[in-house]
Amino acid sequence: MSRVVYFKIGDRVRSIQVTPAGDHFDVQVGERKFAIAAQQGELGRLDLYVDGRRRRVYVARQGDRVYVWLDGETYTLFKTDTLFQADRRRGARPGDDVRSSLEAAMPGKVLDVLVAEGDVVQRGDVLVLLEAMKMELRIQASQEGVVSKVWVRPGEVVERGQRLVEIT
Repeated sequence: MSRVVYFKIGDRVRSIQVTPAGDHFDVQVGERKFAIAAQQGELGRLDLYVDGRRRRVYVARQGDRVYVWLDGETYTLFKTDTLFQADRRRGARPGDDVRSSLEAAMPGKVLDVLVAEGDVVQRGDVLVLLEAMKMELRIQASQEGVVSKVWVRPGEVVERGQRLVEIT
């Protein structure tokens, strides 16, 4: 059974889908997929075999933080439960499919798309900038969730009612 985990790396929150597959895990981060096996060593050492290639990392945990040292860089990961809490507040149960599609209120041109698939958003976050009738419109998230689909690109002309972004 797959499990989705959310981690904050710097200012960006990413979703990671992890599926057990015998002696390894199939891991998907955005559009990228990896086969990962792990072998734990001493004092926080972890040998990860990513698509058959060994990567040595060192891991330390402190509260909700996980510190990962890889290739001379230290990364601080924060496990987040934002989506589960948001769904629970809306009365959804784990496993429920909670979606919200944001649509263009009027014809216009997409100036910028400020999110990518897999990003975690809060209610009110600006997702897309549209130009319509010489005005700049800020399309905001109507709920907390994960951007599951971005339907438009900068420069694209959209019609009234056209889907822009989907949040689950």
